Amino acid sequence: MKDIKILLGKRIKELRKKMNISQQELAAIINIDPRNLSNIECGISFPSKVLLEISKALKVSLAELFDFEHQKYTISDMKNYILTEPDNISEDSI
Repeated sequence: MKDIKILLGKRIKELRKKMNISQQELAAIINIDPRNLSNIECGISFPSKVLLEISKALKVSLAELFDFEHQKYTISDMKNYILTEPDNISEDSI
């Protein structure tokens, strides 16, 4: 399973883009440095201190922030990846 920070970061980025706001705009709304938001979206850091502010700014519940079901890979996705990108797959990924 993917790391929770990575999944959460992708979800925040997805919701932010859905609202058509930039990282800089969201960072200003929740009063953090845009670099911090970038680190959150890249899965480098966990937004524990601003999690509630992020959910409010993105107009979703905390539960919706942690809705990763659509980000999980299906068997079909994995097969397609293996067939189309065989040279780029590491032993660990296999």
